[in-house]
Amino acid sequence: MVRVIHSSPLLGKPGSVVASTLFPIFASLVFIAVIARYCFYDAYDPFKCDALLKKGRWLDEPRSGTVPKVWQPPGCIIRKYKSKDIESCLQDKKLLFIGDSTIRQVFWTAAKALDPTVDSTKGDKHSDHVVSKGQAKIEFIWDPYLNSSRLDAELQTFVDDNVQSPAALLAGGGLWHSRYVEQTPVAQWKTSIDNILRYMRWAKRTAGRPKSDLLLLAPVTVPDWDKLSMEKNETILPEEIDMMTKYLQRVTDVQSAHIFWAFSEFAKGRPEAFDDTGIYTVDSIATLKVDALLNLRCNSERQFYPYDGTCCNSYKTPNYVQWAVLVTMIMISLTSFCYNGDKTSSASTEPTAIMTKIRPIFPSERNHAALMTFALAVVFCFYADRTQVFNKSFKLYKNSEFFGLSILVIIVGLLSIRRSSTDTRTADVQPFLGRDQTDEWKGWMQLAILIYHCTGASKIDWIYKLIRFLVASYLFMTGYGHTIYFYNKKDYSFKRVSSVLIRLKLLSLTLPYMMGTDYLFYYFAPLVSYWFIIVYLTMGIGKKYNVNNTFLIGKIILSAILTTAFNKVPGVLELCFWALKTAARIDWNVTEWRFRVSLDMWIVYFGMLVAIIYIKLDHPNSPLMNSSRWATYTLASILLSAITLPGYFMFQAGFQDKAAYNILHPYFSFIPIISFIILRNATPGLRNAYSGVYAWVGKCSLETFTLQFHIWMAADTHGLLDYGIFGNARWLNFTVSTIMFIYASNRVAAATGDLTTWILSAQGEVKGPSGPRPPRMPRLPVLPTTSERSEVEMQPLATVAKSNGHAERAEKKGTEANGGINSNSKSAISTAPATVRKLYVKMGVWLLVMWLLNLTYK
Repeated sequence: MVRVIHSSPLLGKPGSVVASTLFPIFASLVFIAVIARYCFYDAYDPFKCDALLKKGRWLDEPRSGTVPKVWQPPGCIIRKYKSKDIESCLQDKKLLFIGDSTIRQVFWTAAKALDPTVDSTKGDKHSDHVVSKGQAKIEFIWDPYLNSSRLDAELQTFVDDNVQSPAALLAGGGLWHSRYVEQTPVAQWKTSIDNILRYMRWAKRTAGRPKSDLLLLAPVTVPDWDKLSMEKNETILPEEIDMMTKYLQRVTDVQSAHIFWAFSEFAKGRPEAFDDTGIYTVDSIATLKVDALLNLRCNSERQFYPYDGTCCNSYKTPNYVQWAVLVTMIMISLTSFCYNGDKTSSASTEPTAIMTKIRPIFPSERNHAALMTFALAVVFCFYADRTQVFNKSFKLYKNSEFFGLSILVIIVGLLSIRRSSTDTRTADVQPFLGRDQTDEWKGWMQLAILIYHCTGASKIDWIYKLIRFLVASYLFMTGYGHTIYFYNKKDYSFKRVSSVLIRLKLLSLTLPYMMGTDYLFYYFAPLVSYWFIIVYLTMGIGKKYNVNNTFLIGKIILSAILTTAFNKVPGVLELCFWALKTAARIDWNVTEWRFRVSLDMWIVYFGMLVAIIYIKLDHPNSPLMNSSRWATYTLASILLSAITLPGYFMFQAGFQDKAAYNILHPYFSFIPIISFIILRNATPGLRNAYSGVYAWVGKCSLETFTLQFHIWMAADTHGLLDYGIFGNARWLNFTVSTIMFIYASNRVAAATGDLTTWILSAQGEVKGPSGPRPPRMPRLPVLPTTSERSEVEMQPLATVAKSNGHAERAEKKGTEANGGINSNSKSAISTAPATVRKLYVKMGVWLLVMWLLNLTYK
């Protein structure tokens, strides 16, 4: 037995009236603060170009002597550029480096990023070098004193509109002046710098605008004086380097010169950032310099997802679909006047009469609110992850953060433990895998997955394996829940299929059009939709023979074989995806989809088998349940599960390679899942208790999984959304972001349910609970005899027990009053085909609209 802790109403009901009242106020204040920060504080640097150029900080603080890895510019994240990305950015332009040996180091790092086979040791190091690949070219001009005629010629291209300038020119020097110029080295250096600044002032493009050709100066390298050789210590004087640095700072402030100050910040106060010479930086810092330069120049050239480089990115201009959504949201807001106008005034007044006439063309008030909520969420996603209004920051895995968040979630879950409502059908004992329990299960798993994503824990093997178990558990519940429903309800109607698929897909089908992503990017919704269709076809084909155990089990096994062949046999998926691309311009990654499906190829079928076993065991006439040995079997299964569950995770730990574990995972993942289910339902006390917070999150788990990609994480999951209203207080920003995200997910879940019901409703009105809900999985009533089963639609026992007598009397009365034909039945017969036809038309129209959008979307 467990001790049930009775939590406070507010903690137990996060969707309480208090929370519903406070959250809009809180959200409004947060958005006002974000807009104020963007419009005033960020006004001088709306694209975060200057932030990348001048500022930043290290997020990680490794042990002494170790170079940090995660550089965070203010409000944006840096992308790591690969060879094909550099080629795409430069195309027929060149990246030009001019200066001394410190600039040459940056050049060779960029050259190796373009072509990893290049050899930097060949040739005279004090000479010019060119590296090309495809149409991209990276060039270095040896000019340590910055006074060559070649430099002047290249500078001229930035002021001459008839000549193509380099995509970026980075010049730098100063150390050679200090070391080799005996008379007035600083003055001569200033002369060279002033010549560059003269062109920089009149250049036709600037570093503050995305897609601009860049003319940049590197700051003078401040050496690690302790590592310099004696000879260099005597010739490179700190006071001269200091004078040069101060001059560059002055021209930056006065003339807004484009000095890449971040280069100095990378190594500032960090001896470990320099190699043994004390002048050149280690490879990781040199690579960061190249990435920063490429992000400054190339991010806005990448007008497609993933938008994983947000610094100096202007993003793609909204297309007609995105504008249509924005305008629609405004129109929905304006229609609020239809509901919030003067309801007390006389209907004869002209304005009210007009509103009365046009009101029928609008959705009902509840549907209107659902549309408004859904549209606001989609627009929020757009502004959060496709504009610079919201800041973005890097993920950073730290053991302290991962375990800290995990412990916090566990504590909150334990504090909200409560007793499930009394089940009148089974006294005070909840059924096996009751609704509260499955919601709780989904909730804590979703919170674990969220922590996994936001902390960047995917690189940690043991955490990755644990998350694989959680995803398999979700899919197990998909097989289990839908099998229970189809077996009991026998509802294989088009409306049932449509309701489930719309509920699962509505958000994940809308976001690709708004965000420029694709459907498989939100992989969980496609995955559960796919497996729902598999379960539906498996249970639906030959459904009248489902009562035959041999036939049903054989059908499940055959389905598993065919599905495996469909996914594994080369060419089958490729053909399907090719057909989608040809017919509707749907370009999905077949390799990624095959990987996602194959990871959990069998677990849905194990869920179906467990559902069938449960149905048979729960039958009052079950010989096993009524056996005198049932208690012994139960105790043995509990003890075995208690051994198996930790044993499986020890088995997991033995795999050091993710790929090797992924191969075996589909065959063994059912073991810990079934063990967990048995332990979770071991006693009546455990079945009756559940965590209110976990269950609340579980009811919107699909929305949290989908919306996390854009309004909690950012840069298409490569970073975190940062509201930027608390400066560098990373955890305070994260807390605000989490509150906004979780509550938004809850409201969107309710709105999606209402919209699903509205779409499927013949009259267009929401009636009853919002949206289709997973089956409650009640303790089953006595099953009908074989002859009756094909005609009976199973209902929860409470409903059957209360309504059977009344229903029979009402049916008899209605039949007598209508000459032997029940009036309700007659009405249903006449309207059902029309309703089905309308539903087919609705779904056809939706598919046609999506097809047209795919053909015209840019």
